[in-house]
Amino acid sequence: MIKLKFLPARFGDCIWIEYGDGEDRNRILIDGGTAGTRHDIKEMIESLPEEDRYFELMVVTHIDKDHIAGILGLLEENDLGFKVRDFWYNGFKHLTEVEEVVDENDEDFGAKQGEHLTQAILKHEISWNGDFNNKAVVVDSDILPKITLPGGMQLTLLSPTPVLLKDLKPKWVKEVTKANMVPGGPPIVEEEEEEDETFGEAIPDINALAQTSFHEDHSEANGSSIAFLATFNAKSILFCGDAFPSQLVKTLNIIEPDRKIDIDLMKVSHHASSHNTSPELLEKIKCSNYIISTNGSTFKHPKADTISRIIKTSGAGTQLLFNYKSSTNEIWGLNSLKNAHNYDAIYPETGIDGIEIVL
Repeated sequence: MIKLKFLPARFGDCIWIEYGDGEDRNRILIDGGTAGTRHDIKEMIESLPEEDRYFELMVVTHIDKDHIAGILGLLEENDLGFKVRDFWYNGFKHLTEVEEVVDENDEDFGAKQGEHLTQAILKHEISWNGDFNNKAVVVDSDILPKITLPGGMQLTLLSPTPVLLKDLKPKWVKEVTKANMVPGGPPIVEEEEEEDETFGEAIPDINALAQTSFHEDHSEANGSSIAFLATFNAKSILFCGDAFPSQLVKTLNIIEPDRKIDIDLMKVSHHASSHNTSPELLEKIKCSNYIISTNGSTFKHPKADTISRIIKTSGAGTQLLFNYKSSTNEIWGLNSLKNAHNYDAIYPETGIDGIEIVL
């Protein structure tokens, strides 16, 4: 059994995963949404028996605030109230690790743990990238790191590479310095806002939108995103974070060079932005279930071209799953569209519950 809950994480990601056999449950938490999501996470933790408040793994995929802020708030409390076997997160010191040429100021940066998440991890003495010998969580060769968690869940790392982490460092230093902080931990970075794509009463032309030109994301923060393929009990889930599609295609081709990879569920990268789900990525996988995590505020995700590509590439029987019903995604629930293109759109019953998926 794998049970996934995509929490109502505002315009971000927060994924609570349980896997196991019968009463024996293991847990993973991927990202923490925006700051307010902390309360939802804490409520779920406190609903567990005290002896069961344990995570095999927590992951902060990258430093954008819609992924980091909720977990940061949780870890800044004096008493965590839970335990973590290992915490995956590439902090500033990991960007320095992968530099080919060491900047003369790196010693100062590395000596000061100026940012809050790094401080909190150290304060609570949480194992930090222990599965990677406390070094950066990266794909550094054609042999993809594979981590088997207690309970049998296997995670195959797909992103980032050392080069993608290195690309983030100048932006990290700039943002932290601008905020009068010392580089040494993650700034809470605002994403660049994409242009709004509004339709009013117009119905999206799925065929035409699916054929529009694709231009890949170039945000350094998104490029540094941790992404992996999770497998358990013959089920596979692609957790994309906000990763670049070209990197995902490259590493998926290492796993299966000559054929599509069967996926039971894909967490669509970057909330279905226009620039993170390429035609090549969709052609590489065989998948019918796509989950999009966002309330549509701020950046007006999901984008119509991405949803159209998913519908046309995946074909009949495609399911679009959303953790909110919003003004930016409700149009995909129109019967006229669903009937014409033979897909389904599934929304939560309320706007405060998120959506739960059992595989």
